Amino acid sequence: MTEENKQQVENGLATAMGLNDLEGQMTQDIIINNATNNLLSLNFIPLANTYKSNGFAKLAVDLPVSDCFRDGGFELDSATLSSDELKELQEIIEEKDIEIIKQCLRWGRLYGGGVILCNTNQKADTPFNPETIYKKPVEFLACDRWQCYPLATSLYLAEQFLLQDNMMGEKGNNVIFDASRVKTFSGEVQPYYIRNQLQGWGASVFESIIPQLNQYIKANSVILELLDEAKIDILKIFDMASLLGSAEGERLVKRRAELFALQKSYKNMGVMDSQDDYIQKTMTFSGLNEMLEKIFLLICSSLRIPYSKVFGRGASGFSSGEDDLENYNAMIMSELRVPVQPIVKWIVNIRCYQLFGRKVDDLTINWKPLRVMTEKEKQEIDSGKISSYMQLLQARVMTPKQVAEKLNQEEIVAFSEEELNEIDDSFENIDDELMKQEDITVNNSLWQKALGKLKWN
Repeated sequence: MTEENKQQVENGLATAMGLNDLEGQMTQDIIINNATNNLLSLNFIPLANTYKSNGFAKLAVDLPVSDCFRDGGFELDSATLSSDELKELQEIIEEKDIEIIKQCLRWGRLYGGGVILCNTNQKADTPFNPETIYKKPVEFLACDRWQCYPLATSLYLAEQFLLQDNMMGEKGNNVIFDASRVKTFSGEVQPYYIRNQLQGWGASVFESIIPQLNQYIKANSVILELLDEAKIDILKIFDMASLLGSAEGERLVKRRAELFALQKSYKNMGVMDSQDDYIQKTMTFSGLNEMLEKIFLLICSSLRIPYSKVFGRGASGFSSGEDDLENYNAMIMSELRVPVQPIVKWIVNIRCYQLFGRKVDDLTINWKPLRVMTEKEKQEIDSGKISSYMQLLQARVMTPKQVAEKLNQEEIVAFSEEELNEIDDSFENIDDELMKQEDITVNNSLWQKALGKLKWN
């Protein structure tokens, strides 16, 4: 590494670590108590410890990301790629890249910034040329903003990024990547004054949920203290006032109480003088459930996650919970799927250059529905799709083979590759009158077999 690059590394490290903004490391308690006076996004070590040890913190970061990419997240479609090529592209993305994208989103929500690096057989500090990676190894790396940061005073001005990873040895530590090999995901957008302190990155999700989380922690602490006082043992010792007036009185009373507590704990019995007495008082508290319910709702409101997903309890009363789930799905769409779309397109295009040696211009990314359908609802949707394809076939908009490929791609009807190859790719053997009948008869026997699998009117 040249002296100039070393100086860039030192300057970039000082800027990325926010040394001018930090006055020392803070513990988790200090973060909570000083949430209004400090930018939590700049305190990455306490954030990491909170993510590790606090269940709500981990849920706030991980759950929306996991739901965003449920069942693979999206499907790819292209008219210029065959079904085998689409399948190959989809498989390599699901096996190698989906988890990388999810990690980037997690770090973006936790620290306010996530980074994805494209690692190829080219030099990392040179501009990326996708035309040279055909049939060559390509790997993507997910980092947080503190592990890989821009060598500039702002994210917007960065032409190079520095990767620091001691676990990868000398080859993976202090590696400079050209900006064309880097994609970033920023957290919550902040006003200019705050964004300037964050060096162009977004803010952590904890910036807005710490006050509610603090209320929850304090409420639990108070309840535990009350539970300790809810059951009290009272031992009445005869003539205790006179006994305390003697020289050994205090020691004798203390010894008497300790012996009684020891017997009660280990022997489940107590020995008392006939004039002594023992009373056990139990205290009850009202209003705790209502107080906790309000705090739970505040937490769910700040997380923007439904009550049932946070605490595992379904909707009560006349509410079905569907409206809450719709709002949650809208949040995932606006805060995760829309911002991550450029990253997904970037990765898919690179994989196309790797597998096919070219960019597929008509490739589309279709996100899967966020709503989990019942078997009945799924069957109704599949039946509607089948009817639509049959109408397109009857109107001679799609050929039998195109319909079969679509049904096979959407996993409505399973076709083998041999069956697909032998299905007619023309309109010559379609009989309009027979297509309207329930007992379909088409000259091509394999197409008869395929249509026989469908239930349609």
